[in-house]
Amino acid sequence: MSLITLFVPREEMLYQAHNILQSEEYHINEMKQIKTADTISEARSALAKGTNIIIARGYQASLIKYYTNIPVVEITLTGQEMGLLITQAKKIITKKRPVIAVVGFSNMFCDMTYFNSIYNVDIRTYLASDVEKLQIAIQQAIQDHVDIIIGGDTAITAAASAGIPSLFLSSTEDSIREACTA
Repeated sequence: MSLITLFVPREEMLYQAHNILQSEEYHINEMKQIKTADTISEARSALAKGTNIIIARGYQASLIKYYTNIPVVEITLTGQEMGLLITQAKKIITKKRPVIAVVGFSNMFCDMTYFNSIYNVDIRTYLASDVEKLQIAIQQAIQDHVDIIIGGDTAITAAASAGIPSLFLSSTEDSIREACTA
């Protein structure tokens, strides 16, 4: 049997994972909230303890894949989760058709092809394929003068420095549940 470790960037995601494990039978051996700066050392430590698979999201998942050889199951936000974030963004930006930047790694997002017409927004995706390209994607979103940025911690920090409203890519239990069943 494989030993599986779940890494998440925020405490609320840890609580969500705990709720999932209470109600359903998944074989997660360890769950841990980690700082992105500690991702590589945490992954190597888990590997040394016998972990065969790591479940992680976004930047953390990309770092683990880039710097280790351990298999990674990536947490991808569902359409409903992204819909909730778009709805929140529209409440913050009260323009008739706000320009919303979705910034992060392509491995984090569901298909948003029809979101512009469904939610009456202008969604611009700034996706990075690797660690080095994330900063470029964030700076491009800022230079494009979007109304709000939805992204992870790195994007949120850059948005705050640029004076642009932002939302963290928070999830519900759905995306974690899907990753646990993968």
